Parts: sequence; C-alpha cells; structure tokens
Amino acid sequence: MNYIIFDLEWNQPSGMERSKDMPHGEIIQLGFIVTNDSLELLHREELTIKPEFYRHMNPYVSTLTGITQSDIDAGIGFAPAMERMSEFFGEATALITWGDDDMPILHENIDFHGLYDLDLPVHYNLQRIFAAQTNTDRRQIALKTAAETLGITDEIKAHDALNDAYMTYLIAQKLDIPAGIRAYTSEPSVKKKKVVQPWEAVLPLCTANFPEKIKPGTLSLSCKKVRMCCPKCGNIVTGGEKVRQGKNSYVSVSECSCGRRFLRYSLSGGILNAACFAMTNEFEKIYRSRLKVREKNLRHREAQRRAAAEKKKDD
Repeated sequence: MNYIIFDLEWNQPSGMERSKDMPHGEIIQLGFIVTNDSLELLHREELTIKPEFYRHMNPYVSTLTGITQSDIDAGIGFAPAMERMSEFFGEATALITWGDDDMPILHENIDFHGLYDLDLPVHYNLQRIFAAQTNTDRRQIALKTAAETLGITDEIKAHDALNDAYMTYLIAQKLDIPAGIRAYTSEPSVKKKKVVQPWEAVLPLCTANFPEKIKPGTLSLSCKKVRMCCPKCGNIVTGGEKVRQGKNSYVSVSECSCGRRFLRYSLSGGILNAACFAMTNEFEKIYRSRLKVREKNLRHREAQRRAAAEKKKDD
C-alpha cells in the first residue's frame, strides 16, 4: 500500500458570495506527499488553485496562510490539480489527513466542479490513530501539539498545505500506521437492505468490454466509442443522448428496427462495460428521471455563471 498524505487551504466565502452548493469554502491550495508502505517519502508537491466562484481573496485567510490574490490569480484549475494528485492513486492507496475537516471540503469542491468520475481512495484521519496510540482522550489535537508530544522539533510554518502535510508525515513516521488502520473504526451505521436494480435482475442482451483501463473523467468520451449490435436484428445500437446515472455510469436510449433499447455504460475496475437491454417501463422511468436531474443541474450551473458574470461586471 502507498499513502498520500495531503492538506488543503481554502478561501472562505463572505456575505452575498456564499453558495449553497459550496458553503464552506473553495480550495485554493493543495499539498500532498506520497510514500510507500514503509513511509519512505517518494514525492512531495504543492499546487495553488485558481478559484472559480470565491475569486476574491478573503483578508483573514490571506493573513493566516500567506496566500495572496496574485497567487490564486496565477493558479491552475481545480480539475487539473485533482488530476495531478490522482496520478499517484493506485489499487492499494490510502489518503491520510490530520483531522476530519479536509475530506468534507474536498467532496464539496469535487461535487461543485462536477468531477463525478473521480474515485477517491479510502481515507484515514491520522488524528484518531494518534489519539488511540498515545492514549489521549482528546479527539481534537493541534498538529503542533501532536508533533511536540512525539518529540518532533522541526520548525515548519503552519497553514501552508505542503508544510502541514509534511508535519503530518513526520507524525505518521512515529506511529504504527498498519496497526492504526487495522484498528480504525467509524461510527456504526444502519445496514440498508440491498435493492436489486433492474440491470442486475435482467440479463443484458449484449456486453462489450474495453481491454485498456480508462482514466477517471474520460468515461463520457469512452462511451461514445462503444459500438454494440442488437442481438435480434444485428443493427448497430450506439444510443442517443447519454445521461449520468451514477458516479461511474451513464444511461442512454437507442431506437432499433425491432424496438427501443436501453443502454447502460458502467466503469468498474478501470474496465468499461456496455450493456444493451430491451426497453421496459422501469427502464423508461429511470432514463426520464435522470434527464430531469441533469436539466435541473444545468439550470443551476447556468444561474451560477450568470451570477458570477454579474458580480464581475459590478466589480
């Protein structure tokens, strides 16, 4: 297993800027460290991100982090930043942060920017492992306090994403991470009864597999390359407009001389599976509902773009 220890800094909204889709802040700095299973440092990197919504640097955040307006104006996009970190994701990768604040912000920003195909590795809060292995009852422990407890005396400027990630790395080196992960538990949740989906209950008419692995974010383009033949008449069914059905899947409808077809494309284990089904009322309902969701999202994004444009004009 390799570990990616990362930290985030984000610009905070104020006043009328606040968005209900990203109420807590927009990420402006990402620092991450990559290690092997022995916690040997393999790579370290810091990326400054240009915000798309909270574009004006909050004075408090600037004072705290040292990040300036000119810094974020010269930054890269959020999507390229996440793509860069995801280059180090593997089949056995774990994300590690100090505290539980970064992951909710990360998910909020991923959703806001529409990176639905980004598959994040499992995450562990090192703060909890530290508390368990040092027999402390405190759940909220400052990074500096934890470092001092373990005898780490490195003087590193706080509230810098890469510096905080590096300090988290130094703390991780002092702990038994494999044991901490084995003992790692989360709040118990009610186990929901599995609902059998119609594509699990109905045998696909045909399936096509892509032999090469597909990178996250390219699923929609890969779906367009699929060419399936209707098993009844042999005609090619490529599907019409493809609509997102889940995090890693799309659905579509195709007209064939022998009837309508429901097509589903899903990414699993890096392999794209494309299945063709005879249309049913249930499949029709699924497709219509996904169209409505997509149209709602498009209207919302257009409203956000207009609001941002108006704000820029006023400025």
